[in-house]
Amino acid sequence: MAVPTVSHIEWFVTDLDRSVAFLTDLFGWQFVVFSEHYRLYTPESGPRVGLMEVAVGNPCEATLPYVTVDDIELYLQRAEQLGGRVVTGRSEIRNYGWYAQIADPDGNRIGLFQQT
Repeated sequence: MAVPTVSHIEWFVTDLDRSVAFLTDLFGWQFVVFSEHYRLYTPESGPRVGLMEVAVGNPCEATLPYVTVDDIELYLQRAEQLGGRVVTGRSEIRNYGWYAQIADPDGNRIGLFQQT
């Protein structure tokens, strides 16, 4: 039996256009309209990212997706410039890399990872 893998990550957001703009400007992800209240980004490899617009903000902090980047400090600065905030600054994972956490404008957390 094959080992299951993550195929899809979904965020609940209160302002769909703002969230699409934030993630597009931050990571360069291109979302397509899936339905009136749903946008979908499908990378060449890895899990898809869905954004579902909800009436009341209730960001989930239980699931924390990590995005691999080549310069964590740059992405921390960009997140703040785009209306997000830094939750956890750059921290070392000894002999492996760096990690940090940001929050999008709705408060959903996104992990950043940079390998050394």
